[in-house]
Amino acid sequence: MSTNTLILLLVMFCIAMVVVIISIFTRQRNASKVNQQRIEDMQAMLKKQYTHRVKSIDVITRAMADKQCELIEGCIRLKQLLDHVESDLLMAEEYQVIALIFNETEHMPIKEQWKQLDKKAKHKFTQHRLALEATHSQDIHAAALALQQHEFLVYESLN
Repeated sequence: MSTNTLILLLVMFCIAMVVVIISIFTRQRNASKVNQQRIEDMQAMLKKQYTHRVKSIDVITRAMADKQCELIEGCIRLKQLLDHVESDLLMAEEYQVIALIFNETEHMPIKEQWKQLDKKAKHKFTQHRLALEATHSQDIHAAALALQQHEFLVYESLN
């Protein structure tokens, strides 16, 4: 093989490598853009969920204050929302009653399981709920009022 042929083959190989490198770089850049868009979409979704949960906390606490929501049910719902929004808040003394009520009632059947209970079992659970409410109603009202006035953290993205 002549020197010119070898040089031509080497030049063609280099050109092919440059094309491959450019192709890989372009694919990587496009994949990076797609991933960035996914991250931004996920952040927007998480912010929307956070905002919805904070609004739900406000709605529930107002419903509890207006006696449109049973105090025990409100505590159960608030506990679950606060776990996702600001779980450390439940350790503060004024909000501990929410976690206490949740812990005292989490064993109780709901929805379909409740429907399947006989009257005696339903009565037993209802009496327990009413006793909890009677014992802790002042603390529950105070916690609900404090939550209405609480300034929740502003959602921060992961970036």
